[in-house]
Amino acid sequence: MFYKNLKYYLNSTYRRQSLDKLLQKYEYIYQGTVLDIGGRDRGKFKKPKDKLDKWIFADIEPKHKPDLVLDVANMQNIETESIDVINSLELFEHVEQINQGIAECYRVLKRGGKFIISVPFLYQIHADPYDFQRWTPTKWKNELIKIGFKIENIEIMGRFFTVRNSMNKTLIQSLPIIIRHLGYLLFPFFDLLNKLDNTNWIKNHPKLGNYHGGYFIIAKK
Repeated sequence: MFYKNLKYYLNSTYRRQSLDKLLQKYEYIYQGTVLDIGGRDRGKFKKPKDKLDKWIFADIEPKHKPDLVLDVANMQNIETESIDVINSLELFEHVEQINQGIAECYRVLKRGGKFIISVPFLYQIHADPYDFQRWTPTKWKNELIKIGFKIENIEIMGRFFTVRNSMNKTLIQSLPIIIRHLGYLLFPFFDLLNKLDNTNWIKNHPKLGNYHGGYFIIAKK
């Protein structure tokens, strides 16, 4: 267990660590029938599949062996208002027809259903298989409300120091093995700096406060 936790600490991104904590915090939202789009198991959070009526894993890539192969922008094989919760983690930066995808999520959700979204902002381009966009929180609010959703919560996932140290961590993880292991000694120092992101000094700073690593959004139909 110690080795597993150490490997997670050294190799996972700050973004993944933050996402795992948020999913644990909001685990109670997962109820009834969950449509998990593109949500392959990647982090530490254990999906509560055994506590639900149904957990449907959907993905655009057949090689990931989903329950359903589909594009979120065209979910015609899913009935209207048949889903209680949509789980869309690190998905929408990869969706070219993003507005159509959001509209489709609205269609298949039941009244009162929850839409869980996590997306990066100041984060490296990563193809899965493609990477198309980064939206600000204002853009997310506007587009979700335009389609009919009510915003329940938007959490900023990392500000100035987390963004900066995410790049530092990526650099260290990319170095030759001997230098990399020396670089690991800096990780606790990075963790301490990241805590400054939770202070009012950073949150209210006119410049530093506007560095966002990404967003965790909960919306309701």
